[in-house]
Amino acid sequence: MNRECPVCHHAMTAALGRHVQTWHDTVVLFENVPAEVCEKCGEQFLTGVVVDRLNSLLWSMTPPTQTIAAAVYDFAVV
Repeated sequence: MNRECPVCHHAMTAALGRHVQTWHDTVVLFENVPAEVCEKCGEQFLTGVVVDRLNSLLWSMTPPTQTIAAAVYDFAVV
């Protein structure tokens, strides 16, 4: 059964996507995260099991698959 989006009330479907999180002043990007994603607004819903796995990866200190550079903009300056 598909969940209804809590933001716009459209249908959400199962998909693999990206999840971005900040951890100890570092931006961490997770790829291929199973989620339900709203077909209209893009809102993502992660199950508790998925969130637990993401946290386990962060806490494990396992080296990442890859490292990338990210642009930083200071909103107060722009």
